[in-house]
Amino acid sequence: MIESFNIHNLPKDERPRERLVKFDKQAFFEGPELVSPEEEKKHESEMTFSFSSDTRRYYFGHKKGRSFFMVEYFDSLPDELTETEKEKFTKETRKQGETEKVVYVLKYGEVPESSEEMKEPDPSQSKKYKVAPSRDFERGMINSFIADDANKQVMSEILANHSKLSPEEISQIVEQTFEAYRKQDYEAIRVLSSSFSEKVDEMVRNEIRERMLPKPKEIEIAQLVEILKDKKVLFYTGAGISIASGVHDMDQLQKNLGIEMSQKVDDLLKKAVANPQSVIDSWEEFIKAAFEKPATPAHQSLKTLAQKLKSQIFTENVDHLQERAGVKATHLTGSWLKENVQPEWLKDIDVVITVGLSCDERGFLGWYKENNPNGKIVAVNLNQPPYLGNEDYILKGDCQKVIPELEKEFAAKEEN
Repeated sequence: MIESFNIHNLPKDERPRERLVKFDKQAFFEGPELVSPEEEKKHESEMTFSFSSDTRRYYFGHKKGRSFFMVEYFDSLPDELTETEKEKFTKETRKQGETEKVVYVLKYGEVPESSEEMKEPDPSQSKKYKVAPSRDFERGMINSFIADDANKQVMSEILANHSKLSPEEISQIVEQTFEAYRKQDYEAIRVLSSSFSEKVDEMVRNEIRERMLPKPKEIEIAQLVEILKDKKVLFYTGAGISIASGVHDMDQLQKNLGIEMSQKVDDLLKKAVANPQSVIDSWEEFIKAAFEKPATPAHQSLKTLAQKLKSQIFTENVDHLQERAGVKATHLTGSWLKENVQPEWLKDIDVVITVGLSCDERGFLGWYKENNPNGKIVAVNLNQPPYLGNEDYILKGDCQKVIPELEKEFAAKEEN
């Protein structure tokens, strides 16, 4: 169960270097810039990603119509590789300050020889990646649950409702689970989690989540229309708005590429040494979707709403679907936010409306609440995301249906 709750322990990824809108205060409150198809086409030639851990880095790129990737292992290659596979790597010695570091490199495609992006992983990257600590009520939730012995009975009831385990088996599992969590014995937790199916594990997590997370107010479209009429809003989109167009979210991209940094030898490494073209094929599938897929109905309606309300559209997405709808979204990085958005401007934003955003990955929502404690967040999502507090709101539903309906009802309200 511990792995299920630790949703932020994936390796950092360095997102593509997207073009970013430059703001002064007047521009910030004037709404999104329009973008023509010709202008959008100019920006579709480049994307880079990097996934890093202490032992290795995977670097992917697409420039001038060509895709490439590179695998770097620091200090040594894993023993699980055969000698023939190890021979495919080139041994390099790189200077890191006053010391030299051995790096084993495997390249495929036209990898740039020198680029700022090719530097060693920077420990300070996380500070640039996020503008502030993520707003996340789910983090530490399981530990809070385990800390209270009264929850042993709660967990026993949950397992009794969702599994076919006997009362004796349930009692034993609950006692062992609480003990393992308190000792931080993650191997024991993994073994205990295997005592029941993934479906049961999911149900247990959802019930604990429901008991422990804040309770934001559920609203309907009509109530959100009233918010749009009276409040200054900012839209903030996540992967959920693009999935309908076939663009993978980050978890799906890592899965398709075979990236699993917790393993010494993951599927990506196996494919990289045995069949590197298959890695390129998976990467290009993502590139093609990000650059060529059409905007969804939600993107189109969001464009109209943002223009009418003079509201900016921020996004954590790397695709260009909002631009394909005809307006520029601001593709966030932590450093850009610090440099271009003044904290006092956030005090004038009454509500941030998230659309298909599963978590506060960039820390923007945490930064917003830090600078505007009275500000509210409204999430348009299928399920409650972990960044909503008791003072916030959720409109549950498919954003591809909700946002077009919201546009329609808002337009009707304007006419009356």
